[in-house]
Amino acid sequence: MPARTPRRIAAPLAPLLASVLLATALAAPARAAGSGTSDQLGAALTGLVGQLSGSAPLAPAARARVHAAKAELITLAYSDEVDGVPAARALTDLDCVSRSLQIARAATKRLAKARVADARRCRGDLAKLAAAGGAKGLASDLEGVGSRIAAIGGAIAAGKSYGAKATALRKLQSAIVARRFSGATLHGVAFALVYDDLECIDVKVEAGRVSGAASCAKRLLRRSKASAPAKEPVTFGSDLGGAAVTLPDRFAPEDTEFWTSALTVPAAGTITELRLKTGDSPVDLPLRFSVVRPRGDGTVAVVTTTNPVFPLQAHDAGVHVYPTSAVSFPCCKVQAGDIVTVDNSGTTTPGAYVWFAASPAATTFSHTSGGDSQNAGVVWAPITHPGYEVLLQVVLQPS
Repeated sequence: MPARTPRRIAAPLAPLLASVLLATALAAPARAAGSGTSDQLGAALTGLVGQLSGSAPLAPAARARVHAAKAELITLAYSDEVDGVPAARALTDLDCVSRSLQIARAATKRLAKARVADARRCRGDLAKLAAAGGAKGLASDLEGVGSRIAAIGGAIAAGKSYGAKATALRKLQSAIVARRFSGATLHGVAFALVYDDLECIDVKVEAGRVSGAASCAKRLLRRSKASAPAKEPVTFGSDLGGAAVTLPDRFAPEDTEFWTSALTVPAAGTITELRLKTGDSPVDLPLRFSVVRPRGDGTVAVVTTTNPVFPLQAHDAGVHVYPTSAVSFPCCKVQAGDIVTVDNSGTTTPGAYVWFAASPAATTFSHTSGGDSQNAGVVWAPITHPGYEVLLQVVLQPS
């Protein structure tokens, strides 16, 4: 088949395409911000979700605790400056406007006027910060917010309904945030999305819609987790520095598994790689690796075992690296406290297991039995081999 001649862009479209490319090239780069750590943010959001676990409207004291917890969260996680203003102050002041006017809707006329005064103060605080930080566009937008607050104050004074005006103001503030902080992220989540979820929590709590507030908190928690950077891999087990030897014990020609306390998983996550240092084994061995879970009585139960087997060739001394991506099923998700073991199918050849090192402070544990001893749920009762470590190192990607 002859090669196709590249099609030319139609002449009327060329200027349009050029303008789009130019706009893309001139677009401001994304601004990433976020104080504290993603773990701290996750913990704070999880705590906030817990406070919103019920469905009944919250009592005044409980509402105050939610507002306080959210304020602490904002200070912890969003204190970086973005486009001339501290993100936390922008979030807090605009949220204060929405919350104050929502409270006013259920208050007496006198108290409603006081809440409108709170909204004015919060708007004025952010306007001063914007002017001082050179955020002229934001400062200009906040003049419009001030006019809307004044109109609501006038409606309250005249005894008129102002619910529609308050709702329209909330939408205006959301649009201002989306426009003035376009491209900015807070812990990887778009600034505008963070604002919308946080503002939603306070307003819905004051409106008696606790389940709606919880939904907003959960949504922000999901977004923050999805945007959190991957944690650094963790390596545990042996440092592989010892000289590989066999244990001074004889083993039955049946399934045998070995481990030490150093192979205890330090955190929940996924095992990505196993490194086994061996000496000069006289025979080929089919290896597997298991994850077992202590049962509290000295025994352990199998959680999962790799399959198919990893080959260990005879006389192939050295460090052998086995990635878990090579197994035939998703592997190996673990919990903190689980233990990783190295297994084999048994052999009658003496000195075949050459992946131990003399270590006075260590103790190797082993289990030997016939049948399918490496199947999930099987319980192992270990025996001890003091003075030896297993030369197994594990790489874990924390979750």
